[in-house]
Amino acid sequence: MISFLEVLERATTGPMMSAKEYDMKLFIPAVRKVVKKYKIEFDPDNPCPCDDDLADRVYQAALELYSEVGTYCTDTERVIRFTKEEIEEAVYECPKVVYFGEGPDRVEWHGRMPDDNQLPHCHVGSGTNTSEDVALKMVEAYARITRAKTLSIPSLTTVGNLSGSSGSPMEVLAGINMMRIARDGLRRAGRPGMAIIDLHPSCTSGVATIAASNPDFGARKSDGWIVAPQAELKITYDSLNQVAYFSSWGANIGQEAGPILGGYAGGPEGATVLTLAYAFHGILVIRATYHLTYPIQMMPVCSTTPGMIFLISTSSQAFARNIGAPYYALGYASAGPATKQYFYEAAAYLLAIQASGIGIEDVHPNKAVGTNQALPIDSEFTCAFGHGNIGITRKEANSIIKKLMEKYLSGIKHPPKGRDLYECYDLETMKPDDELCGLYDEVIKELNGYGINFK
Repeated sequence: MISFLEVLERATTGPMMSAKEYDMKLFIPAVRKVVKKYKIEFDPDNPCPCDDDLADRVYQAALELYSEVGTYCTDTERVIRFTKEEIEEAVYECPKVVYFGEGPDRVEWHGRMPDDNQLPHCHVGSGTNTSEDVALKMVEAYARITRAKTLSIPSLTTVGNLSGSSGSPMEVLAGINMMRIARDGLRRAGRPGMAIIDLHPSCTSGVATIAASNPDFGARKSDGWIVAPQAELKITYDSLNQVAYFSSWGANIGQEAGPILGGYAGGPEGATVLTLAYAFHGILVIRATYHLTYPIQMMPVCSTTPGMIFLISTSSQAFARNIGAPYYALGYASAGPATKQYFYEAAAYLLAIQASGIGIEDVHPNKAVGTNQALPIDSEFTCAFGHGNIGITRKEANSIIKKLMEKYLSGIKHPPKGRDLYECYDLETMKPDDELCGLYDEVIKELNGYGINFK
């Protein structure tokens, strides 16, 4: 694989163009060309296809796409471009196993295959907005889910009575404060060695992320750090600074990607190819040891429409079959927390990604836009789902997903609001109230009837 220094050199010597030229004259035509050439087609009747040839064509389309468009560096206005041979060499050499955590909580995460009978990596928690007064208890509640292998920590909205913007001193303090809170929460749960990954959700700028990663605040090499691009396939020096820092001391780097269905890549077909192309960007530019994807549909802003389920399942199958590195997906439900529709949407998304061969994470309610709306019971649902459906096939998942869609698609545009943490949890014991427990039991029983198992 070419070196990171070579990547930085290409960021200053690659073809020069404006961001608009990159989008309109290079990116969009290239996406359209490969979708047509490799005959990538979305079938609404098969949101989770069982088609290995389709998955492999998506891989070839993404390989050709990325070799043509590369990654655009916004600071230098140049394209960091790679040949097909360089991309394929990087795929061959990229890490296929990553180790997180310490002591009894140390875990090994490796890739899976579609229709695999291996247990998926179960990741819990959320990087969504959380009030400072409940952040500690949220981390402790997540860590007490013994089947969870890694967790994401909350994003603090305030420190004291102050809130901060990107790049401000308050953002730095929020990241440091949340890191300290997280380590305390893990100790209280009896899992001090559990890995925190996707750091730091309280920080959007590179300087704040780096500042909060000092070991004095609780950061460890066995944790994981996310480095984000800009849509679509763009990178800033701010993000490259993070890569330079984390790779210099051997930290686990995760690449995250949120490609947009309905954006520059077009419909489900183009967005599917783009989602996989981000993996090449992650391996070569971000130097990723693990990968997180969270595609989103422009309208409605969620992950559970037929086009989105096709996108995530097909791109995941292409990744699993042809790259095989640690990979997982985050979904966004339209419905609010503590509602039946939320659990229907979550089950459909989890079915698609588990059957397609990647790791699973909680589906975030209410499009992840609210504060204190990610509930511990959602994480329990995710882990029980993952353990209960080992070996589920794409064909089985596809059939169940279509039945679930009949129950929730009509509510996507005007979803139920639900109840937040303050409304449905005892904040002293961090236990859900009787109403939520009753709803959960009812939903589990109903989903059992569809052939979904929970363990």
